[in-house]
Amino acid sequence: MDYVILDDFEVKNLQEKVNDYIKKGYQPIGGVTAANQKDGFIEYLQAMQKVD
Repeated sequence: MDYVILDDFEVKNLQEKVNDYIKKGYQPIGGVTAANQKDGFIEYLQAMQKVD
């Protein structure tokens, strides 16, 4: 099994990354998570897995 965490500061960019990984055979685990960073930005994260 391969596990990755995708992240971006723009939701649209994260969506594109997730779609690219889905095409590579990965599946999202749960939903998108948002985290407030120290500098005031919001980072969006999505866990992905690929079962061989």
